Amino acid sequence: MKEYPNADAIPDQELPENFDWRNVGGYDFTNIHRDQGHCGSCYTVSFTQIVESRLKLKYGKEVPQLSPQYLMTCNYMNEGCDGGWPFFHGFLSENGYLVTEECAPYQGSTKGDKCSNYVDCEPHSKVQNTYFVGKGYGDTSEKKMMKEIMRNGLVNGELQAPHVFSMYTNGILSQDGVAQLHKKVLKLAQEKAGEQTQTITDKSLEDYGISWQNLNHSIVVVGWGTDPVSKQKYWIIRNSYGANWGDHGEILIQRGTNDFGIESETTAYDPVLCSVAGC
Repeated sequence: MKEYPNADAIPDQELPENFDWRNVGGYDFTNIHRDQGHCGSCYTVSFTQIVESRLKLKYGKEVPQLSPQYLMTCNYMNEGCDGGWPFFHGFLSENGYLVTEECAPYQGSTKGDKCSNYVDCEPHSKVQNTYFVGKGYGDTSEKKMMKEIMRNGLVNGELQAPHVFSMYTNGILSQDGVAQLHKKVLKLAQEKAGEQTQTITDKSLEDYGISWQNLNHSIVVVGWGTDPVSKQKYWIIRNSYGANWGDHGEILIQRGTNDFGIESETTAYDPVLCSVAGC
């Protein structure tokens, strides 16, 4: 793969039709799938997966799993199992460090846990730089994301997970396709309840809580592709529901149309090993 000084230097015409960090030159630069369980820790699980992958890419060797538990317990800027923002983990890791899963195992809860429980954990890695792909919310684009992924590795994406998200098994999920499905379900529910069937619009969907204005789920963007038959473009997304969810832990989401807000806010991190850079 040709080297560029930075992501912005990659010409649009040199972006391939398909790119996937799970198989670059026969090597998988991602780490194992994680399952957040009943804890709202998607923002932490996705962050650690990206840092692990970028460390593998930077140093060309395997790295141990990093600990989401340590970050959830010790980062006062986020809210543990009640949600948070991966960007804040980047800030914490710039001024502190990350530890391994072995030293701070994932519990799926922060109840009763204290940061002092992990004072004896050896620093493993840290983040040198936390940044938006683009200047912030709304300045990310399909091409900017593709260039950042190809040049520097996996990125953090945020999206509004639709109601059918948890039931995904395969195929390319699109916002329009989900909206049409919701309209059918809503119509059937109205008919079953004996309500007068009304014209179902985007506004009526919002009245039922079906909309995509808010970003509520953090995921990992592993790469992209194009369906060879339909020519539909998609992002390859790694979720935090384990390898048995979806298509072996992944989901394909339509690319280039900001479906579910996936191209609205993307963050990335430049990690280093403490053994190399010190912590």
